[in-house]
Amino acid sequence: MSATKLAADQILVEGKVYSSTKLADLHPGGPLFLRAFSGRDATQAFLSYHRRTFPHSRVKEAFEHHHPDVVYDPATNADYLELCERIDKVIPRMKSFAPWSYFIKATLIWSTAIGLEIHMHYNARYPWFETALLGFFFALMGLNVQHDANHGSLSRKPWVNRFWGLAQNWYGGSSVSWIHQHVVQHHIHTNDVFLDPDIEGKSPILRLNPNQPLLKAYAFQHVHYFLLILVFGYNIIYQAVTTVLEFANKAPFSVLLRPYILGEHIWNVFFVVRWFLLPMVLAPSLWTPLTIMPMFMVFGTYLSFFFHISHNFDGVEQLEDTSSKNSFLYNQLITSSNVCGAKLCFLNGGLNYQIEHHLFPRMHHSHYPTVAPHVRNFCEEKGLPYHHFPTIRENLSSCINHLSDFGRKEVPRAAEKLDIAKRIVRNIS
Repeated sequence: MSATKLAADQILVEGKVYSSTKLADLHPGGPLFLRAFSGRDATQAFLSYHRRTFPHSRVKEAFEHHHPDVVYDPATNADYLELCERIDKVIPRMKSFAPWSYFIKATLIWSTAIGLEIHMHYNARYPWFETALLGFFFALMGLNVQHDANHGSLSRKPWVNRFWGLAQNWYGGSSVSWIHQHVVQHHIHTNDVFLDPDIEGKSPILRLNPNQPLLKAYAFQHVHYFLLILVFGYNIIYQAVTTVLEFANKAPFSVLLRPYILGEHIWNVFFVVRWFLLPMVLAPSLWTPLTIMPMFMVFGTYLSFFFHISHNFDGVEQLEDTSSKNSFLYNQLITSSNVCGAKLCFLNGGLNYQIEHHLFPRMHHSHYPTVAPHVRNFCEEKGLPYHHFPTIRENLSSCINHLSDFGRKEVPRAAEKLDIAKRIVRNIS
């Protein structure tokens, strides 16, 4: 990304530089995504969200110049576009949004969560089994509602996606920070040891990145990781507040996201009042924070578990260069995995079909079971990897092996092909 050298209000697509503000005004999917990518190369983002090459002729008024240091080769993503042609025959692009039945499901999840909240606040009682149940429904909101909405896969109408995407803010997160962290960074730079915030590597007791020096504390991370995720729910709230205040989540936010920040602050305060202040006013007791803890524990554990096992497993690879000069299809296939099938897809918002989700992030999760066999067949024909675990137990076992490998080896298997591995070996010797 450093080679692109873009101004803060510019965006790069297929080697051409555009005005981010003008392009955002022209974008039929709404301005938020364009503003979030401002200052960056959005070639792979456009490709994956629209399943076609960029329509340069339609947005001439936003064009500024050709980037002198970037030469885009369309052949780089020929394999991905060939796959898209096949998938379009199964689920056409304009019919890949959410079916009407999904909105019944989403409404039931959100209304149940709100109902549980009102019930507890009204009665000034926060029994652990009710807060735990609410935590589960918050997790369902994260997996089924905000995730699809903030990827723009619910509807062609941007206001529909924006409304449902606020489910992220309802349970204490920040939709704007999430789009910056997850859509702009993680999806484009999956398992990139320099650019993916999901393996950033700042934890003193968890190593997911070979850039981190190997410490004794990591030796049993395959055990204590599953204790750490019990507090992940609190971390979501903490990061929502701090990243919005700092205007950065691993990397700085786009300057064009500033108009959204006041709203994010208001939502953060709203959640803190609802779940840190109001319970202590209504039920002033030292037990109240303890009985509320199961909400954060169930919520964070369930939400993070399926994200984690999908990118951390035996056979996964890490990368050092996920720029647009490399194959988007191949990079996503070697860094993602699937587990189980349609039933878990319905419960978890399709996050068990992580391969299809990363390849087609604007496709609603209800279509993943339909397209997955076609993606798998394509990969088999082309000799490309496709990681599928028949059961959660097998996926979990593979994840544990991966964590153990990172915790005990200077150069873990996932990083053996990287130049960084050679540097680590030189430093050791």
